[in-house]
Amino acid sequence: MKQWVSDGIRSAGFLLWAPLLASYAPRGLPNMYFNLHLRRYARRLVPLLDPFVTIDIVSKKPSSSSFAKPSEYDKCSDAYQEVKAYLTKRCSRDALAFRADATGQRCSFLLSLRQGQEVTDHFQGVTMWWLLVPRKRGVSEEKSRLRLMFPQRHRALIVDEYLPHVRRQGREDMFGNRRQSLYTNKNKREYYGGDDKVWSKMDFEHPSTFDTLAMHPNKKRRIMEDLDSFRGNKDYYCRIGKPWKRGYLLYGPPGTGKSTMIAAMANYLNYDIYDIELTSLSNNSELRDLVTNMTSKSIIVIEDIDCCFDDFNSQRTENKSQSISSGYEKKERVTMSGLLNFIDGVWSTLSGERIIVLTTNFPEKLDPALIRRGRMDMHIEMSYCCFEAFKMLARNYLGIGAHPLFQRVEELLQVVEITPADVAECLLKDEVPGSDRGVEAFLGRLIEELEKKAQEQKGKVGNIAAAKPKRQRR
Repeated sequence: MKQWVSDGIRSAGFLLWAPLLASYAPRGLPNMYFNLHLRRYARRLVPLLDPFVTIDIVSKKPSSSSFAKPSEYDKCSDAYQEVKAYLTKRCSRDALAFRADATGQRCSFLLSLRQGQEVTDHFQGVTMWWLLVPRKRGVSEEKSRLRLMFPQRHRALIVDEYLPHVRRQGREDMFGNRRQSLYTNKNKREYYGGDDKVWSKMDFEHPSTFDTLAMHPNKKRRIMEDLDSFRGNKDYYCRIGKPWKRGYLLYGPPGTGKSTMIAAMANYLNYDIYDIELTSLSNNSELRDLVTNMTSKSIIVIEDIDCCFDDFNSQRTENKSQSISSGYEKKERVTMSGLLNFIDGVWSTLSGERIIVLTTNFPEKLDPALIRRGRMDMHIEMSYCCFEAFKMLARNYLGIGAHPLFQRVEELLQVVEITPADVAECLLKDEVPGSDRGVEAFLGRLIEELEKKAQEQKGKVGNIAAAKPKRQRR
């Protein structure tokens, strides 16, 4: 009895001292005490008043007996990764056990929830509990799952508003911090050799940006504004009933920076790149498989599209000639109708938020139906080097923004057609110059090349004029 009284006095004394101690305690101490000792008891009391609803978000691979397509499981995995990214950024502040994964940056880690750890989230005044459920031992197909628990009376709010909010925010977190990837389609032997993936993936680390792109500033600004308008107008595309995609046709002579432009667009938007080699596909069905396995926020590239269809035409000619002699005809490759359906047909609505880029050196060879507005919405001419583009190259390669020799370069660029690649080759340093004289040497090399081309072009014009027949006088 005496011990019970003494314990009560000490408890009462603690209650008297508690306000004073709380004023000097760290701000997070009450929350920490609640998480450690009271949270699990509080959560057990809630179902007595309102039953819990449980939703599991699972990431797993298809079993050998499953008839589902791999793309369906990829979408399931995407949902799992989006929710996990959301929890990692917004809810892990309340967690007491983490898992640290190495990142691409040195001396840094990415903290995520550890199996069995529970965190809470709040949405419109409602509290939810998230739990990373441990895997079951001995079950080969069992994968990690995220479990959401919430009171039953909030079912409509959670399902209709909260879960879409989690996926949307998680997707933004993933694409804001992730490393970009470059995908290329596998050949037929790789795809049908037992691998269920149709894309080969590697890290995309191209350094090109719009800040370093050799192009007139006004043209670059129009392209960037068009990309910004596309990226931020999902609701607009839904309202007008069009797929959330946009097509760009890049055309111009070789060496004018078409591939560099694609890399700059990808880095500006932080999108992945899917580089499609059409000539390696056997038919339209294989192209459809590629489309269904693409992710959102991506740039789909088909380079030298005119050459691809030259190959198609020659292949069809060979097939017809062989069918006459052998009595049968081989399967055709991707057809124009298949490509058009890929760009803006029914299959174009898959994956969402996609940019399609076609490049060509000879736009006049392309079918007008392929490059019309609505399929290729913006036609961008990658032209010869202008003076503004030269100044960007001089800043990139030589580290200078002005020089007395710039005036001569500007005069020559007004009459000489030279690609940015040729200009960059003249400015490329084969040694580190120690003074301004070194810079003058590189600019002098460029001026000599421009003067040489000016003489060649002048000679061509003269030969053309001499070849024209003179009019006979009456």
